Amino acid sequence: MPELFNLTSWSANSSAFEEWIIYVFIFIAVVLLIRYLISWFVSTLRQRGIISASTKSMLIRILDLIVIIVVILGVVESLTASLTPYIVVIALGIMLFVLFYYEIREFTAFITIQLQKYARGTWIEVYLPGQIRPIRGRIIDIEPFNSVLEDLYGSRVYLANSVLVNALIREYTPCVTMRISIDQPQSITLDDMLSVIKDAIRGTPFRMDETRTPINSIGGNRLTFTLRLIPLSTPVRSTDLYKLMRRISNVLSNYNPYIEILEK
Repeated sequence: MPELFNLTSWSANSSAFEEWIIYVFIFIAVVLLIRYLISWFVSTLRQRGIISASTKSMLIRILDLIVIIVVILGVVESLTASLTPYIVVIALGIMLFVLFYYEIREFTAFITIQLQKYARGTWIEVYLPGQIRPIRGRIIDIEPFNSVLEDLYGSRVYLANSVLVNALIREYTPCVTMRISIDQPQSITLDDMLSVIKDAIRGTPFRMDETRTPINSIGGNRLTFTLRLIPLSTPVRSTDLYKLMRRISNVLSNYNPYIEILEK
């Protein structure tokens, strides 16, 4: 009888062990399948250009860490049949969330920016809450915690991703706005004057925007108008601007020109 009892007990233990092995195998297989599907989705986003390579790499690392934690929890729970591991993980998760709230907030904003397809090299205007004048610049980098903009003249601005997400953003074409005041011409039309200026601009790293040349004022024998100059490359160098202003001043020398840059 003792031998029969031992054999039955061993058989029961062996059967329970086999069931546990099957459970662990199925559990790990399901977790790995889910991990594969999420990884495939992230790779698809990368191939479509929705997210950057650095974002994909970071998401895959986070996904692998979650997979390891889930597998360890599942195995421990199946061995101990206790909710203690889950309670410990939840407590640690809450503590880490409180300690790293800023980093988590900026990283989620980082993912949001990636999904909005703001590619590097895009020129944008950022209207921050409570600010009248926008921040203009070219996106040169989108990092996990902040984004870097470079303005027309090479100055860089670092914006927290959460601030960028909550701001009003629109794309724009970079330009240098130049105001020119001259003696009111008598023997030449404004179109001919603009043609002369256009010839002076040719050969410089700028292009005149001919779709918009508003007249600011006319009177007192003075004519004031505004030119929009689109740079062919950025950042714009002060020496190039100076040479361009000298060129325009020379071709308009008969009209006592006064030239100024409105925004710099």
